[in-house]
Amino acid sequence: MKVSLDWLNSDYVDLSDLSHEQVAEKLTMGAFEVEEVTVHGSDLEGPVVVGEILEIHQHPNADKIRLTRTRVKAGDEPLDIVCGAQNIEVGQIIPVALPGAKVVNRHDGSPLPIKASAIRGVKSNGMLCSAAELGIACDDKFGEGILVLADKDSPKKSGFTLGADARELLQIKPDHIMHVEPRSNRGDALCVAGLAREIAALFNRPLKQPTWNLEQYENKEAKVGTINSVKLENEEDCPFFSLIPIKGVKVGPSIPEISKRLEAIGVRPVNNVVDITNYVMHELGQPLHAYDAAKLSGSSMAVRRARAGEKLTTLDEKVRELTPEVMLIVDDDTAIGVAGIMGGKDSEISDSTTDIYLEAACFSQAVVRRGSRLLGLSSDASLRFERRVDVASVFHAARRAAYLIAHYCGASGPAQVGKAMMAGSDKVSDVYLTLRLSAVKRLLDIEVTAERVRELLSPLGFMVEAGESGQLKIAVPSFRQADVTREIDLIEEICRLNGYDAIAATMPKGIVCRQAKDDTLVKAQSALVGMGLSEAWCSSLVPASENGINEDYLVQVLNPLSKDHQYLRQSLVPGLVHALAHNLDRGQKKVALFESGRVYFKEWEEPAPDNKTDNNQERSAKLFAKEINRLAAIICQADKQSSEKADFYAMKGVLENLLSGLAISLAADKVNWQAASVPGLHPFRCAALALNRPPKKGSDHSDKVGIFGNPMVLGYVGQIHPSYAHAMGIKEEAFVFEIDLDRIGAERKAAKFSEIANTPSMVRDLTIDFSKEVLEKQNDINHQNIVRLIMRSGSKNLVDVQLVSVYQSEGAAHTYRLTFQNPSETLTGEEVDNLVKEVKSQLTKQLNASFRA
Repeated sequence: MKVSLDWLNSDYVDLSDLSHEQVAEKLTMGAFEVEEVTVHGSDLEGPVVVGEILEIHQHPNADKIRLTRTRVKAGDEPLDIVCGAQNIEVGQIIPVALPGAKVVNRHDGSPLPIKASAIRGVKSNGMLCSAAELGIACDDKFGEGILVLADKDSPKKSGFTLGADARELLQIKPDHIMHVEPRSNRGDALCVAGLAREIAALFNRPLKQPTWNLEQYENKEAKVGTINSVKLENEEDCPFFSLIPIKGVKVGPSIPEISKRLEAIGVRPVNNVVDITNYVMHELGQPLHAYDAAKLSGSSMAVRRARAGEKLTTLDEKVRELTPEVMLIVDDDTAIGVAGIMGGKDSEISDSTTDIYLEAACFSQAVVRRGSRLLGLSSDASLRFERRVDVASVFHAARRAAYLIAHYCGASGPAQVGKAMMAGSDKVSDVYLTLRLSAVKRLLDIEVTAERVRELLSPLGFMVEAGESGQLKIAVPSFRQADVTREIDLIEEICRLNGYDAIAATMPKGIVCRQAKDDTLVKAQSALVGMGLSEAWCSSLVPASENGINEDYLVQVLNPLSKDHQYLRQSLVPGLVHALAHNLDRGQKKVALFESGRVYFKEWEEPAPDNKTDNNQERSAKLFAKEINRLAAIICQADKQSSEKADFYAMKGVLENLLSGLAISLAADKVNWQAASVPGLHPFRCAALALNRPPKKGSDHSDKVGIFGNPMVLGYVGQIHPSYAHAMGIKEEAFVFEIDLDRIGAERKAAKFSEIANTPSMVRDLTIDFSKEVLEKQNDINHQNIVRLIMRSGSKNLVDVQLVSVYQSEGAAHTYRLTFQNPSETLTGEEVDNLVKEVKSQLTKQLNASFRA
């Protein structure tokens, strides 16, 4: 919603001593977020004055332009001014830009300096200005002509002073426009008057009201058209409907002071009558509609539901097929508008309109919302009805619009306003709420008195009366009865009006500890970001066809948005594959992403036996969704020239670095890598990391499906299967890992600090040979088993084992570097040699190994 600060300041609340930043900040802190403030309008430079055309002559050297004699100050000699507009007449009051002024170039919006110059051989001493040249928006059919402030016979002509500053008269100056986020439950604030009420309360300033008097233009005997009554089919659909006849209207150009305000908030001016209905809607929040009385032939106007198959051409010139869920305005039984949304084309205001009917009503929020969705048609009117229009304010807005139309749009003098026709009731029952001052103290921790509550709430229309001890009786205004229904709502109003900054900051009481699994996640995220990966957020909802899905354990969504969002995911990998494809498709060469989140499995819990129940009686199992925390990552390198490679071992290295940072021991006697098969991954480039022992209590959950069905598996790493990658449009090799965060968290060791050894370490290289025959007979000869056996044989003084090289022909030779160290004393060469002999002995005994001299 756009709101003009100049409109607020001029008509409703004095903000002249405040900057737009101060107003925007206060509104935002008062729960009406100002998204931005923009500047609208041109800063014209004077002199731009009020003038009167005294004479018009044909230009001696041109057919399409004329020479005027225009007086710009009483008593002064008229000026010769050349003009090409065709709508000028003798006696008109018009704005004149004199030499030295700067106006707006209506072709490109740039500044246009005015100077005395010869036009086709005749000197022109200024320029008669159009609305566009003054920076005022106007409908195209009126925008080409000079802006006429008053015609020669207009009674308003006497109100203009020649030589007066036209910029002040037309309020032409830069205006600050606040873009306020509309609140779904505050339809009352979707207008200038509503926000002005909020601003006045927030700044504790008096609220002004525009002065107007409709009675001077009312003529109860004025007859307009054939409509003599209004009817309602269902008062639940439309509680109140009013129709005001107005006689003697002349449709013409937009009224400058009104069109200027509309254009500032982004509303395109149309003509003087339509502009006033739009103006009042944005001023008071009440949608209005004007009908050409000559285009209606019935005796009554009514509100009813549409019939199946009924059609209507709306103002946007589209033929709408209607259903009984749509509400209509009808002339007798002929549809002339979609109630609360848009009027019909056949009854719209035109240049020939002389008499009108002005409609103002309150329509059901639900019916308007449903009709708008069914027709695919939204408007400023439907936006307001959907957020609730105050029925008690409907007729006030109608009279305000009738006054403006009578005042500005009369054909010869003011138009005549006839007797209003009404159906339904605009009466609202009083609503009272009780407010306990003790509840304010308990919830906000601030002391407020009854007088302070009155100071805060009265500017918003609440009536505060003293009640029983410590309690107040508060009457809720009609326009707030939808959103203020409980004591807590009143406390919310007190809180925001008193200021959120008035609530003292207090520390929370109690001890707050981060859970271990949360700590694991935080450390894992930090480690992966440190390794150059970016975090991704993927949808938890997937189709049944996603890789890795086991249909027996799928958790189905009851009301899915689409077929691609029917189930909760069982793996993080498919989402990351989609994210990878998305990034590669947009030209990214190197992609490294990770995601942490939950996966879901259907679970059944068998009921406990009931001694009171017959053992043969069937008991039903409880069905629920099991949630498991996972972490997954994906890498891909599409740049063939890059020295950074993305392959299986790079991904395995990322996972090992991550686990090391999480204090998960990767020693061969703790964990082992084993070949694995995971849906969607390459069958020969996939490995699982598993514990060498049963998991700790609390982390022994089984996913029942897939590789994590083995409770000893911590995670896996592998390459995306080429066929899966091809189906996703991925041409490069991509590698992933996925780990179970719950199991990882349970296996983490607490950090222990130990003294750095001040004794020297000793290193021995050991080359182990395996003959062809040994390799053929024993299938347990691999790196992990070798390291595990060395560590077990080397006593506690063997602190590290590293693979140096592997040579393979018919047999195999593995060279390992063994590091020995005793933290309390220096080892001798003889002691180390004895330890190496023990290692060799065990390798020979267990693996039939031999050694080089």
